[in-house]
Amino acid sequence: MKKLLKTSTVLFFLLSISMSVISKPEPGQFAFSATESDEITFPENIQTIIEAKCMSCHKPDSRNTKAKEKLQWELVSKMSKKEQVSLIAELFEVIEEGKMPPAKSVERNPEIKLTEDETKALLAWLEVEEKRVKGK
Repeated sequence: MKKLLKTSTVLFFLLSISMSVISKPEPGQFAFSATESDEITFPENIQTIIEAKCMSCHKPDSRNTKAKEKLQWELVSKMSKKEQVSLIAELFEVIEEGKMPPAKSVERNPEIKLTEDETKALLAWLEVEEKRVKGK
């Protein structure tokens, strides 16, 4: 009985420590998925790119009405599988063809231009998400 009590206490202590170490998203960050099998996930490197290069136009309070109507990153985690398939296909196209961010936006804000490494990271992430959503 004492051994069980000691083991339980140690496990509780370890669980408490591990829970305090897990970082929580900061306010303003878009949601991560709750279940990887159903929702698009955003690894830290991808989240960083999206926040730095995409969110200024693709967020609910954006002044860019067209971009805001086309995609709001904060709503992506709530998309159905069918919507995810469509989004992933469109993202592949606009990133591979260099359409995003648009040239006019890059002229005004050169810092939003995707670097070659960022483009590669986004495309690799999209490949993983495409396989997940198609069940491969």
